Amino acid sequence: MVGDAAMRDPSRSYYGRQTFWIRELKTSDEIREVNLKIYSAFEGLKSFPFKRTFFQFWRPLDDGGGGRLVLEANRNPYAVSPYNRRLQDKYRVSSAKYLFSIDERNNNPAWIISGGPVVTAFLNRFPEVVLDMRDHQGSPLAVCGLECDLKCCVMLPVFHSASSECVGVVECSTKHPALLLPIFIELKRELERVSLSIYHVQGSWPYKTISGDMEVAKLEIEKALEIVCESHGLTLGQVWIPYEPNTCQKFLVKLSGYSVYFDDDPLSSIKDFYDKFDVISLNTGAGLAWKTLQTHQPHLCRNIYKLSDNKGVLALLSANAKSKCASFVICLRSAHTRELDYSFEFFWPCTRNHMLLLETLLLTLRNYLPSFKFASGEQLGDELFVVDVENSSLSTPIKILPGNKLSEAPKALNETRASVGFKRTGPSNLNPLTSVNNPEGTDDDDDDDEDNDLAILASYRNESLLFYLPSSSTFENVMEKLNKEFELDPARSYKVQYEVSPGLWFGLTCLESCQRMGLIKLRVLPTVREVGWRWITNT
Repeated sequence: MVGDAAMRDPSRSYYGRQTFWIRELKTSDEIREVNLKIYSAFEGLKSFPFKRTFFQFWRPLDDGGGGRLVLEANRNPYAVSPYNRRLQDKYRVSSAKYLFSIDERNNNPAWIISGGPVVTAFLNRFPEVVLDMRDHQGSPLAVCGLECDLKCCVMLPVFHSASSECVGVVECSTKHPALLLPIFIELKRELERVSLSIYHVQGSWPYKTISGDMEVAKLEIEKALEIVCESHGLTLGQVWIPYEPNTCQKFLVKLSGYSVYFDDDPLSSIKDFYDKFDVISLNTGAGLAWKTLQTHQPHLCRNIYKLSDNKGVLALLSANAKSKCASFVICLRSAHTRELDYSFEFFWPCTRNHMLLLETLLLTLRNYLPSFKFASGEQLGDELFVVDVENSSLSTPIKILPGNKLSEAPKALNETRASVGFKRTGPSNLNPLTSVNNPEGTDDDDDDDEDNDLAILASYRNESLLFYLPSSSTFENVMEKLNKEFELDPARSYKVQYEVSPGLWFGLTCLESCQRMGLIKLRVLPTVREVGWRWITNT
């Protein structure tokens, strides 16, 4: 094979990078259309330094010799910095010289390489990540890349948006593993801009074939994720379900997710990644979410940057030093969908008190997931043993007792930074001093009923309100009452706090923490944070 003579359109040169493509007259319209789209996507990549980063497109073709199927980079688009001559003169020339064999053959000529990350991505139809190219030094192209200071790569299979056919693989090789995550996010966006995608799951989505009332369970999950993430200040909460369209393919499909935005959020890359990634292939590894589904054991990782279980595309998270956050995963089942396992995954900064946060998190989930229990049979709120990954092969179980350590509850609630978004449902018809159990406001001879009511004194701005609710009321009942009485702006987000002692306020996440008080004092404060966002999965 002869390396391509780079022919560049001068109008396609940008500061710090150049995009190339030889327009052959003899190629088919389909190949020309794909190459034009890849070329346009490479042009749109602008957010990171190109000096030590190289992009190129590998296209499948028949090599003309006995029906062998190979991947070729020659004559396809690529992008490189004009200031790095080694990448242009050495790595690109070598890439144009070699082919990668897709077929499992042992009698390949010297210019055809067997296996490698680009082949794995093509065959698995899923992104492939290599954090250390030294693991592939058996490949002459990998050796050439290392000599050019390319130490890691991500390979993205490319599909037409409306087709399951893989039209090729985009390679991004770079020096710094920390660049892989932002590159992946932007490259995926640029490919979608030109009507290409990076993964395709064949067949119908799993929730369309699951027995039971999936929609009811999904609505319950969405509400619980919103409450938990907002009230506990979590970076991200999401739920995965397994999907096996055939015996050769296994996936995790994201059913729902919720995240809260903060100004200058150091974990924004985590949210950006999962916002754009709704499917994980289990053929290449799926991290703790899949391990939890397999074992039904809850898992806690105090720092996902050190998590060795992140394989395949999830290795992007471990490659990013800014991904210093903890993750917690549990496996639950709903009475509405019986044997279906749900993997609930939560992320928060490493600086949080993990044990206290787990206690209040599980207690809140118990209140807002009434149809759910652990897949292993325990109820939410029961004593729980959690596998503490600790970046060690010898994982140590830790015991969690949600809600049993009353002395620690205020400390836990203090760090959850409670924040609740309200939606107005109409004007209130209740007098502020009227008991819900006695709407007429008349005397009630049953003193026991009055003793069971919760007396709540709430304030917002310059307004104060005293009202009563039954002791069986939920956190949502209180939120609905405050929303109606104070006519809160549905476009804003608010936080609710309760007074533990004079002048000492903590975030309110559930009523159980203050039900024993004679008078519950609440205050509603508008927050400066943006309203959280939610993923929506069409069913």
